[in-house]
Amino acid sequence: MTRTVAAVAAAGLIGAALLAGCSSSSSSGEATEAPAASSSTQMLPPVIITEDQTEATCSVGNFLDIVVPEDKLAGTTVSSSDEAVVTVTQAREDGSAKYNPGGECIAVGSATITVTNPDSSTRDIAITVAE
Repeated sequence: MTRTVAAVAAAGLIGAALLAGCSSSSSSGEATEAPAASSSTQMLPPVIITEDQTEATCSVGNFLDIVVPEDKLAGTTVSSSDEAVVTVTQAREDGSAKYNPGGECIAVGSATITVTNPDSSTRDIAITVAE
């Protein structure tokens, strides 16, 4: 019985070692190529626009995050002077999650985002979109 247990344990260790060897790189020196990432699967980091910014630059495909104080989030709206260049999304709440207004840079050019606060005061943000 002791020999059977030892044989099963040894077989298990050998199997584990073989599996670990399969997951490591090839020892024959052959290079393996990772599949090329397509541009449609790569996500660019958002461009954060703080309260004191009056201009920002982004690339086509970038998203914008317009920082708004939490106590002013409800009632703040945003608009774009050229939706063909920069689209906008309104601030919203989803349960306990709160989302800043934002947008997406969709074409080369320039546009102005106007942020209207709950007290009707506004600020403009000049957006330049590059390729």
